[in-house]
Amino acid sequence: MPDTQKTPETRAGKRRSISSARELTGVFPALFTPLLDDDKSRLRNSIDYAKAKLIIDDLIAAGVDGLVPVGTTGQSPTVSHKQHIDFIKFAVDYIDGRVPVIAGAGSNCTRETVDMIQAIQKDAGDLACLCVTGYYNNPPQEGLVLHYETVARETGVKIVIYNVPGRTASYIEPDTLVHLSRNANIIGLKQSVDFRNPGKMREDTQSVLQRVSPDDMSVVSGEDDSLFAVLELGGRGIITASGNIPEASRVFLNILKAHRDGDRKGAEALQNSLDAVIKAVFCRKNPIPLATFFNSPLYLPLVPVRETKGGEEAHARIMDLISTSAPSLKKYHG
Repeated sequence: MPDTQKTPETRAGKRRSISSARELTGVFPALFTPLLDDDKSRLRNSIDYAKAKLIIDDLIAAGVDGLVPVGTTGQSPTVSHKQHIDFIKFAVDYIDGRVPVIAGAGSNCTRETVDMIQAIQKDAGDLACLCVTGYYNNPPQEGLVLHYETVARETGVKIVIYNVPGRTASYIEPDTLVHLSRNANIIGLKQSVDFRNPGKMREDTQSVLQRVSPDDMSVVSGEDDSLFAVLELGGRGIITASGNIPEASRVFLNILKAHRDGDRKGAEALQNSLDAVIKAVFCRKNPIPLATFFNSPLYLPLVPVRETKGGEEAHARIMDLISTSAPSLKKYHG
């Protein structure tokens, strides 16, 4: 029965997405997908659309520049294919053009990525899509080029590449990214690497930013502790898990403003002020802690923070953090 719950009726309204590199600028929370506690086996819980509306409204009120539904933070590995499409359609209809939407649509199979995007196009219209690199099958650079070029050709959507070697064991090298930036449909890069410390990945990111035209590819951080660092290199923003918390998104927005205004010390101090929130959000691997922040179940094999080793203490820290730093989330906890 839980899987049969239909998406709430939402009127087909305005649709906004990202159509050029210049538009991928600012703070884009990777929207968390909340679930109802209607299947104790944690296999077929329904999506909690009422809670999702609250999350969306709070983030738009906070001033975010766009939203990214059903990325990995949105439980994309564990929601069903139907839920994936339904939630994106719901998000587009409910957001109603208030902010742009970038749809999560990645896979380690090119055919599956194309099929997913085409299903999104059919039900939710043309949206820019965030597409993760290959994982487990660890494609070579030549395969990654063909993957993204094929997705671009077969779907015609605007693509934001998600380069996250820490989770995929697949890394897109600078030469590959520069080559892909010349494809008119590949407009962005979510770069989830260590920008803060000297080393290959910081140098690679700097190399990409120096070699690609800002009209061809926008580079944003995929690491919540590194917005300031990527701005220093010439990046334009962040796609963020912690940004699901409205108070955190406001700080990210203020980092951007301070940096634009030339206040680098102020921007760096604001980044450092988020350390406790980011540490809590990632204390048991994203997106497990966000489920605690929003009082939501998770599909197996993910489990709530308090069910993990040392989790009771981590759960208590999150609840304390909500009380002190994220009061907007108290409504999800009775």
